[in-house]
Amino acid sequence: MDKEAQRIDLRQEQFNMKELLQSLVETTMDAISVRDMHGKILFVNSAFEKIYGWTYQDLLNDPYCLVPEDLIDETKEIFHEVKYEGKNITGYETMRQRKNGQIVQVGLTASPIRDTEGTIVGTSVIARDITDRKMAEEALVTSEAKYRILVENTSDVICQHDVDMNNLFVSPSIEHHLGYTPDEFLQTNSFDLIHPDDVKIVKDLRPLLSTNPQNVQMEIRIRHKNGSWVYWESRCVPIMSENKEVDSFLFVSRSITERKQSEEALRKSEEQYRFIAEHTADFISVIDKNGHVSYGSPSHLKKLGTNQIIIENIHPEDASLVFERFSTMLQFDIPITCEYRYRVENEKWIYLESKGMPFFSSDGESQYFINVTRDITERKQNEELLRKTEKLSVIGELAASIAHEIRNPLTSLKGFIQYLRPTLSEGVIFTDIMLSELDRINFIVSELLVLAKPQTLNVKRILLHPLIESVVKFLESEANLNNISINTIFSHIPIAIKGEENQVKQVFINILKNSLDAITANGEISIETTCLRDNQVLIRFTDNGCGISQELLPRLGEPFYTTKEKGTGLGLLVSNKIMKDHQGTITISSEVNKGTIVEIMFPISK
Repeated sequence: MDKEAQRIDLRQEQFNMKELLQSLVETTMDAISVRDMHGKILFVNSAFEKIYGWTYQDLLNDPYCLVPEDLIDETKEIFHEVKYEGKNITGYETMRQRKNGQIVQVGLTASPIRDTEGTIVGTSVIARDITDRKMAEEALVTSEAKYRILVENTSDVICQHDVDMNNLFVSPSIEHHLGYTPDEFLQTNSFDLIHPDDVKIVKDLRPLLSTNPQNVQMEIRIRHKNGSWVYWESRCVPIMSENKEVDSFLFVSRSITERKQSEEALRKSEEQYRFIAEHTADFISVIDKNGHVSYGSPSHLKKLGTNQIIIENIHPEDASLVFERFSTMLQFDIPITCEYRYRVENEKWIYLESKGMPFFSSDGESQYFINVTRDITERKQNEELLRKTEKLSVIGELAASIAHEIRNPLTSLKGFIQYLRPTLSEGVIFTDIMLSELDRINFIVSELLVLAKPQTLNVKRILLHPLIESVVKFLESEANLNNISINTIFSHIPIAIKGEENQVKQVFINILKNSLDAITANGEISIETTCLRDNQVLIRFTDNGCGISQELLPRLGEPFYTTKEKGTGLGLLVSNKIMKDHQGTITISSEVNKGTIVEIMFPISK
């Protein structure tokens, strides 16, 4: 090929290369600009105008129009090195200003342009818009910072393990829960810290998650640095690799030792209360809002022969009262108490006392009702025995009075007959019969006096306050039925007296019973003890009942005199006799519609 043909081919090749370069410059997404040594713009591609909005003519008028004012000096200094030292700048990140005033972040690549002799005649700059990338990077940094703050400050423990359960990462909260610093924990073998009985749970994770990647919840025990075992609740999240295989495990854990201890304490408490409920003689049942019994203690079956109280077995005369009380409890969520007769399997009637009370949840709503029923048949029998004892005591008083009245004329009759006997020689047989009959009458009177003789007292030292409390407890159910409160105000030091405990208790019962009978409803009874200077103790019973008029007060204590419709007038008579036997006194003061005060004084036993 001759030289002319070669020259033509070279020109053609240069022409093709020029078109190729021009095509690349115009089609690239990067902004390209060329400047001479004086900074004058020589060329910008179409992408330049798209990115910045500035035209070629705008740059001719102001070469630095796209550079923010605070970066102009920095830009000149950098490009000075390109123009005069021939340096190439790659990946220089800075900011430029679009024509609309918006700031855009760009990455610049700057190179010197040389002529055929190698002299630098200008500079070329390729700019890439990296705003989106910078925003993504900032978002990533912000996200990483947030997650780091979360990981480093959460109370939960976050751990990462490889598939062989080697420790890769642990959050600082590990020290709070297990006592290990993060470095100490990372140097340990995970399986050395897991309770031997729980190791299998963790070892089974890998095959389980390999076949079915999912979040797994588990409870295991981890050894604390001090050697104790900590209950650990963990959620395991598998981290998958690009080829969809388990790459590592992420555990989010927290200590549940306190919860476990609380659950164990609750379980033991439930066992204790269940033991009490199942072995107590009382009948305990749980009733829902519809009146259905959801639980009945075994004592029902032992005593009543059924699993719960059967409505049909309640005495017909008491049924309406029971229905009314329990309906009130279910409707108004208030506690109730009632006594009634109940028929057991052997057709025998017993007395029951039921106390129902609502059980409220933390939000104040009643969830169910608890009913505690007690067999009070023995108590009722004791009350009846007490009434009979009062009657016998009165009979003794009457017997003593009758014997005294009969013996006086008997003594006179016997004396006169003995005086006249020598003068009645013909009627001696009659006088002997009369004397014999008088002796018989005297014997009968002596038999009556046996009833009035004081009984042998089992005198002992009695603690006063516990005795009063037992009496209050005895009558508390009756007081609750009438919504009457009994308050005690005891001396701050223990007090003891000498006497027969049952008789002293009978005095207190009589007085409290009178106060209860004198109050219709919503009343109050107070019992106060005070030590006096003369080695006496004063017991003051105060009530706000109907009271007694001043005209009737002197007659209190007389046999068969009473201010109550169904009273016998024997209670105070018996009480006065008991107090007399114990060297004590009873004083009563009262006003109509203002209440009654009964003051009892006993010698203190030192």
